[in-house]
Amino acid sequence: MRSLAHPALVAVALSGIVSSMWSSTAAAQANPIDIGVIKDSDRSVVQKLLYSKEGRVELGGHLGWMPFDTFTTTPIVALTGGYHFNEEWGAEVVFDYGFALENHSYRLLTSEAYGISPDAYGHILGVGAHALWSPIYAKFSWRGKKVIHHDVYALGGFASALEQALMPDAATAFSPGMSIGVGMRFYLNQDSTLRVQFKDDLLVQNRVKTEDSQSQFLKQNVAVTVGYTRLLKGK
Repeated sequence: MRSLAHPALVAVALSGIVSSMWSSTAAAQANPIDIGVIKDSDRSVVQKLLYSKEGRVELGGHLGWMPFDTFTTTPIVALTGGYHFNEEWGAEVVFDYGFALENHSYRLLTSEAYGISPDAYGHILGVGAHALWSPIYAKFSWRGKKVIHHDVYALGGFASALEQALMPDAATAFSPGMSIGVGMRFYLNQDSTLRVQFKDDLLVQNRVKTEDSQSQFLKQNVAVTVGYTRLLKGK
């Protein structure tokens, strides 16, 4: 019976295959292929802002509550309008209308048990102008299914309020002051957000009917609001 191949020929063939593989490997090492690997210096937590505010007008409607007054509890409706100079800084004006209600403390004092009528004032109207500072833009995963983009901002500026006495005389008082607060925008899409905000108006309340004894009183109107805003087309 004939052998299928001479041993010497098999050895020569195997030697050629090994030599060819070695040459290909050496050539690949000498000329590496760029597959676009990201360098550490190119990485950041958020590579680019998916939702931009720069050069855009933001208009919104908000519902809120002023729950911390000594004698009243006040639901409010607010409208805001602002402009974002860049991703970090913006300015905004706000108008709000309140529905002041007597709280438990006021009803207790005016009951037959005490018979006291405190000189309490309820919020009616508010006007303010604020600077907005948004230093944080971030995102998180909701249950591993949806990525939520949001920013965190602080505000500060001018505030004023018109308030009315709960006593039968229904006297009004004008209160200028300043606002400070913090909030978050949750981006629903490129043009709309859900805003949650905590704001404290520090006011000096002027009361005409007590001018002889004390005409000015310090007051805080703390409001928690949730609103929907639209970002109009910008740059």
